[in-house]
Amino acid sequence: MSVLITAMIIAVACNGGKSSETGTVGNMPVPTAIPAPDLIELVSPASGAKFTLGETVLLDIQRVGDRKPDSVSVWFNGIYEGTITTLTDEFSLRTGSAMPGSAAVKLMAYSGEERPQTVTRLITMLSDIVPPVYGYRIVNRFPHDREAYTQGLLVYNGYFYESTGQNGESGIRHVEIETGRVIKQHSLERKYFGEGLALLGDRLYQLTWTTNTGFVYDVETFSLLGTIHYNTQGWGLAAYGDRLVMSDGTNKLFFLEPDYFTVTSSVEVFDNREAVWQLNELEYINGELWANIYQTDRLARIDPSSGKVLSYVDLKGLLNDRDRKSDTDYLNGIAWDSENERLYVTGKNWPFVYEIEIVSR
Repeated sequence: MSVLITAMIIAVACNGGKSSETGTVGNMPVPTAIPAPDLIELVSPASGAKFTLGETVLLDIQRVGDRKPDSVSVWFNGIYEGTITTLTDEFSLRTGSAMPGSAAVKLMAYSGEERPQTVTRLITMLSDIVPPVYGYRIVNRFPHDREAYTQGLLVYNGYFYESTGQNGESGIRHVEIETGRVIKQHSLERKYFGEGLALLGDRLYQLTWTTNTGFVYDVETFSLLGTIHYNTQGWGLAAYGDRLVMSDGTNKLFFLEPDYFTVTSSVEVFDNREAVWQLNELEYINGELWANIYQTDRLARIDPSSGKVLSYVDLKGLLNDRDRKSDTDYLNGIAWDSENERLYVTGKNWPFVYEIEIVSR
């Protein structure tokens, strides 16, 4: 007990005689940390307020009570922006260097030697690009297995490689483009629902939906080389330089190193109005990431460095009504033949793969 009393005396002495709140240890009062005083409130912007990148955000900071802070420092996304000494002064926050998505405004109000009051507010930054919407022209169409619930599609050495979904029907396929003939396939266990597919070097990477597990195959033999694990749902996958990029059904894209699927970076995908959710199958085409938007007829063309939507492609009417059946599902599957500059698209349980050309509307 004598040790405890000594520690209490030292704590009070170090407090310089200032008053403090107390707690208890047993029946003994013990000084606790003095809470930071409320000096200011951030009236605007409101939490979640939306701004366009490059737009000036005006901060409305009001004093709380009679106490006047000596100064207020302003931070934006962890970067110091300046100090306010008079609250009547207007502070303009510059947003041009931010990325689309959530951005943190932080204020630290100081008064004497007391702990500063910290106020944090999250706002949303929208893209500064108004994305045009393109149409399409059908160049050719090729047979596609109606039983294939397409989740990933790519071109390699003049053939399609396809990942299919549904429990008990999932796997990967090596497919002849002109005929739709399945040359080789590998099936997954029933517990796995196949998702995105990417080729990096001589390895195929396949995701599964909710089991947080993916598979790595030799592209020539389909022999299993290993498994990979991730913390999100698996939706789309594409090669991106020496990395992979993955979607999880949200508006986020995750960039991964291929050996352990460690996330090296990520971006949030936004257009000039809102977050773009349900990003699905992915393909990297001439510096852009193309993504199916699940349950729509649209493709989003995305700047991978910022997450900004550069443009949309509207594929409405690509599969006409007479070719649809009860199990025909949504558009999904983008494949780019970089050698011949040909673009292919299809859907889940569609009877055709279409070669298309993007045109202005």
